Amino acid sequence: MSHTQAWCWHAPGEPGQLTLTRQALPVPGANDVLIANRVIALNPVDWKLIEHGHPQWQPGHVPGVDGMGTIMALGANVSHLRLGARVAYHTDLRHGGSFAHHSCVPARALLPVPDALSDEAAAALPCPGLTAWQALARLPRLHGEALLITGAGSNVGRFAVQLALRQGARVFASASHRHHGWLRQLGVQGVADYREHDWLAQLQAANGGEPFEGIIDLVSSQQAETLLPALGYYGHMVTVLGRIASNPQPPFSHCHSLHEIALGAQHTFGTDRQWSRLVAAGVAMMAQMASGELGLPPLVIGDFEALPTLLDRFKREGQGEKFLVRVA
Repeated sequence: MSHTQAWCWHAPGEPGQLTLTRQALPVPGANDVLIANRVIALNPVDWKLIEHGHPQWQPGHVPGVDGMGTIMALGANVSHLRLGARVAYHTDLRHGGSFAHHSCVPARALLPVPDALSDEAAAALPCPGLTAWQALARLPRLHGEALLITGAGSNVGRFAVQLALRQGARVFASASHRHHGWLRQLGVQGVADYREHDWLAQLQAANGGEPFEGIIDLVSSQQAETLLPALGYYGHMVTVLGRIASNPQPPFSHCHSLHEIALGAQHTFGTDRQWSRLVAAGVAMMAQMASGELGLPPLVIGDFEALPTLLDRFKREGQGEKFLVRVA
């Protein structure tokens, strides 16, 4: 095999402007592997970058950050992996991505997939699951503590809620009403619809009027800043979409800690040791998924030839489902 097929980006715009292109089969660099993709996962960062572009993207770039498949070729420096192994990945968005039959991925970013886990479930994990793990890792105390998660109906939110509950946190969540049933079933102590004007007051009341030890905001940096008064002394604010540029609280008062999450930045700035910890976390989550301890959102699955249509549907209609594309 000397060629592959890939969906290519040419200029900022809509998913429908991607073009299906026949390309030479990519050759892995010394520290990379070549993956024959089986399932591609769609994430909000995909349509956002297609819409706005990226400073390092040139016409013909292949988007996509998440996927799973089998290892087809190893780079010269890769000795800890074997050909044919099933792996999932979150790849470097600066380089060729997952919207293709074949992708080159940094070897240190690969997550071995257990035999008991389906291709679809494995592909659904990396971006939202690893982002949720990073967010919770910012919090020094969880067991018995009150944690507020906003945007809990999202894919990241679903993983964050489950991981926090497994660590013994008392979780409170904001989400649209359609998500309240499963959130309560999981054991979330207080749930409110963010469209109600007093949603935060409802959750504070559910927490006995006490402040929260931590807040993971999955909505916007602007919302996160408005939530700071709901944090207690020495509380922690974790933002995933944007960052709070500076702490508006006066110094030597509440002593809030502000944390930002940027999973993609780990490709640029993360060390091998940090990648090892992240991969270990992903492997543990896959084991929990295979055993049924960690649940997935509803899956929406389409074919590779319809990828732009599915991505556009995800952008316009997604309500917490996980959108996947089968390659083979």
